[in-house]
Amino acid sequence: MTISLRIKSFLRRRHKFSLLYSLIIFIVIAYFIIVPNLALSHHSGTESTTNADSPTSNLIDDLTNDKNYLESLVLKSISYITYFITEQKEQQEQDKKIELTPEQRELKKQEDIRKIRIIKDSMKKINSKTRYNYFQQIFQDFYDNRPQVPPLNNYLTSKRIYHARYDTSHRNPLAKKSKPVRIKKSSNAEDIITQDQDEERIIFSESYLNQFLQIDDNELKSMTDSHANLVANLADQAPPGVYKGDGIVFVGGGSFNWLTLLSVKSVRAMGSALPIEILIPQLDEYELDICARIYPALGARCIYLPYALRDPDDMDSEQNEEPEEIIDNEENNKEKQMRDSTTSNKKENIINKFKFKGYQYKALAILLSSFENVLLLDSDNIPVHKPDYLFSSEPFTDHGLIVWPDFWRRATSPIYYKIAGIEISHTELLPKYDESESFLRIRRSGTPKKLNLKRIPLHQRKGAIPDPTSESGQLMISKKSHNKALLLALYYNLYGPDYFYPLFSQGSDGEGDKETFLAATVALQKPFYQVSKFLNAFGYFNSKNEFIGTGMGQYDPVEDYEYSKQWTLNIKNPANWEFLKKKDPLIENGPRILFVHSNFPKLNPWKLKTENKIIDKESGNRIRLYGTGMKVRTGYDFEYVQWTNMKFLLCDLKIELETFKKVNRSNLCKEIHEHIQFLKSTMGTME
Repeated sequence: MTISLRIKSFLRRRHKFSLLYSLIIFIVIAYFIIVPNLALSHHSGTESTTNADSPTSNLIDDLTNDKNYLESLVLKSISYITYFITEQKEQQEQDKKIELTPEQRELKKQEDIRKIRIIKDSMKKINSKTRYNYFQQIFQDFYDNRPQVPPLNNYLTSKRIYHARYDTSHRNPLAKKSKPVRIKKSSNAEDIITQDQDEERIIFSESYLNQFLQIDDNELKSMTDSHANLVANLADQAPPGVYKGDGIVFVGGGSFNWLTLLSVKSVRAMGSALPIEILIPQLDEYELDICARIYPALGARCIYLPYALRDPDDMDSEQNEEPEEIIDNEENNKEKQMRDSTTSNKKENIINKFKFKGYQYKALAILLSSFENVLLLDSDNIPVHKPDYLFSSEPFTDHGLIVWPDFWRRATSPIYYKIAGIEISHTELLPKYDESESFLRIRRSGTPKKLNLKRIPLHQRKGAIPDPTSESGQLMISKKSHNKALLLALYYNLYGPDYFYPLFSQGSDGEGDKETFLAATVALQKPFYQVSKFLNAFGYFNSKNEFIGTGMGQYDPVEDYEYSKQWTLNIKNPANWEFLKKKDPLIENGPRILFVHSNFPKLNPWKLKTENKIIDKESGNRIRLYGTGMKVRTGYDFEYVQWTNMKFLLCDLKIELETFKKVNRSNLCKEIHEHIQFLKSTMGTME
């Protein structure tokens, strides 16, 4: 880094600290001076001597009328302080990375040059001027219609929505023991939300969900206008030639590189011929060995995020630049483009106004992939059967979007529906899940003559996003039929942390991208298929006979679709249903598991060892993470196969990955070998 850049970096940090100190001082002044005066003014019962028409009087009246002003002020201030602290930590991490010896800097520079050359060569296959202009227009629309209100963090009370498991079983014994939740009339906001001992029976009605996140009329109008204008301007279709074919998409980078590689290996081992693309967000996360050597051999390729959004003309012009100038330092690149735009007629790249991170990468990965039809997988999600047929079968061919259920009840705020212009019925209900014999089937709800809306979950009413919440470890979407929905979902994610995540989750657990795809599809009244068989919780029983959850199993949507269709046709003919059971294995056994989401813990062999995740704490013996039932559930010994794949990738091929850079390879392979031997020795215990 040059001296001038170091000075700029130092000044930026000083500026951030100045703002941080100013915020802290402001909070202190507000707490000890403004708020007590407001309280005095509010409770004194005497008329103010201030001119009633003065701006000061109006301000005090406004603030006095807001009983939650102090809480709102503190929450927003904390939000800003957290932002600056996070920024400072990120900058410190960057500083650590650049504190290298001259020799290390030279080696890193040469490696980055090699990365850039490989990236530029690979990106030529998908980048085009048409594609670039299309993305520019999309992000211009996003920027022009960005929310113009403060972050949504004003809650009625400090209480948050109980994170309740989704369960509609009418035969649940809890249902007989529970009493309805009562809402008291009280002047104290803290007393408004009450629940009895069985929190599972809280009804997530419109009135209940309205008691958390709050926005005022002006904020509602602003958000509604921005949303409506964006929807009116988003493209229904991408330009011809931008997308084609079917494929699988992952988000890689950092520790996700290893997990993605393990999943890709599994996909290929099952005989899948689907092309695969992996989004890599940052240059430091782009690993040469897997992106340049391993993935191409597996029919996969890396897509480097910054270059996927760059002007192809700029990339061509860099051919004559010095190596130091083409190394992708994000800050330098943005400054250079801004400098170029002010000294020429060239328009600034609108992408520079956005900073991507976290949950935003999934929607970006779908957008930037070259495929028209996408199966998006989390890096820790492993298909257990060949998934190629999904693209040419119902329900994907006639719905265009497939989502899978999560454990939880939906907590989306009624405010979102106002913002999105979605009308929720007062008289009609959605089809809903009905739990019977551990299978959650779609059941058509009749239309009662009179609905007691206080006793009906908001997300059971027609027009709402249906229960339960979505689990985005896997998602299928067609850009041909759902392009606009994809773009709206990306908008929700770009402005998610401050605006749409609070609207979708209201501060409850599981906040993130998971609700955005289905919400956007519902908002645009596009078709979708929600897999009806509920997910399977994987895990094992420890030596204390306690169940330890370790992952999730999601079901085959094609088999689920056929099963649900047959069940609907035969619901009034039990005899025929029993006949079909004897004739058709699908009807007898139900849909098969297609995806194993190995999310807790991740399948990192060294961390599993060092964090004692595969050792029983009481007995000290090795354990099977997924218990003894995986052969029945997936058709083979899933755990043994994955550890065998680990051995092949890390010990036979000796692939170099940053994840294991500081791990002695001999020790790593010894651990893998020992666990494989344990798994072999326990095969006789499998169900």
